[in-house]
Amino acid sequence: MNMNDYKKVSDRIYPSGECRKKVMDMKYENNRKAIRHRPTGRIIAVVSAAALAACGGTFAAASRLGAFDKLTNKRDRTVTYESGYTGPLDKYDRNEYEKIAPNAVKFEEVSHAENDKFSVDLDSAYYDGIELILGFTGEMANGNTEGLNTLGFTASIEVNGELYHPKSYDGQNLMTDWWGTFVIDEGESNSFTGSMTCILPCEARFDDTAEVSVKIDHIWSNEISTYDYSTDTPHSYDVMLGHDDGRLELSQNITADTSLVRQINKTAEKDGFYFTVYSISPAMMLCHGGYPESYDIAMREEIENGTEDGYCHAVHPLIFVFDEDGNYIEPLPMNPIDMPDGEWASASVSTDSKTLTIKVGDKNCQSNENGSIEFDDQYGHQSFGYITEFTLDLSE
Repeated sequence: MNMNDYKKVSDRIYPSGECRKKVMDMKYENNRKAIRHRPTGRIIAVVSAAALAACGGTFAAASRLGAFDKLTNKRDRTVTYESGYTGPLDKYDRNEYEKIAPNAVKFEEVSHAENDKFSVDLDSAYYDGIELILGFTGEMANGNTEGLNTLGFTASIEVNGELYHPKSYDGQNLMTDWWGTFVIDEGESNSFTGSMTCILPCEARFDDTAEVSVKIDHIWSNEISTYDYSTDTPHSYDVMLGHDDGRLELSQNITADTSLVRQINKTAEKDGFYFTVYSISPAMMLCHGGYPESYDIAMREEIENGTEDGYCHAVHPLIFVFDEDGNYIEPLPMNPIDMPDGEWASASVSTDSKTLTIKVGDKNCQSNENGSIEFDDQYGHQSFGYITEFTLDLSE
């Protein structure tokens, strides 16, 4: 593995703070009971793991499907781009809406906002006390003249009038907006359904009912681009810019359903590696993995001192998690989740498996003395050598 590639593998490893600053630019992300941690290890953002806390919204009416119902087939849909490439409609949204939709609430009265660029409704929400998923429906005010299939958007969130931002790995507010996506409804030309998933920081979480306000300030599409000739730089196509077109403001009273979260609080370990599952909800599995400090030290030394051939040779641990049938449990692409005691956790899709198999691989090795596997997780990772593996029993 080339030294420069370390910046590209931050989705599955949480090194120490010092190493993190020098190694990578991390991009990927309540248990209210006592949680068992092993503070001596280094955290691994696993290819599994986490309890879903959600924030959802879309158009809602008694005779119409809510946003989450309309999104249940989202992961199976594909789109062909101008380049001829055919791929997932929205590869970054791994939520399993077929599990989320039955546990979401469709509001009797939708919250509506519009300007001369976009019209949007906030019609449903999922909230289990940690994760908030908002569901939206919308359309372009002047028609979808470009034939766009997917839209990205950013928004700010207030809970009972207090503004909250996503948090970084060091617990600091990122001072950035939350983000979500819209996808074109099947068979429609200008009808979109969207969602925004928010792991609320501890201080923003609530167990009862709170007013959640959303202000969408930017909507764009990566399917086409505009060109800035002053900088010779292509930019995503802007559908709406808040500072020019005005923000879209929506608000709903949302009630937490903490009964959706099943507390697990179990840890398994082997050879200094460990994996903890805190809780499981319909939206996610909340978890935390770690490895011996010696691996972190070796990686840091190579980064600081370099190697003769320019490649990293220190073992770079990665955790992969599989259910009892051998199915790989996908991670959810979100920032680390801050826990009430100051620790961090990761999230994966939900599972009802009674046991988990945890396999620790080496990012730098195609094989080792323990053999290798041909593993394609659809994100380009293949042939990881396994350092060790162990099992975690999730049964009652």
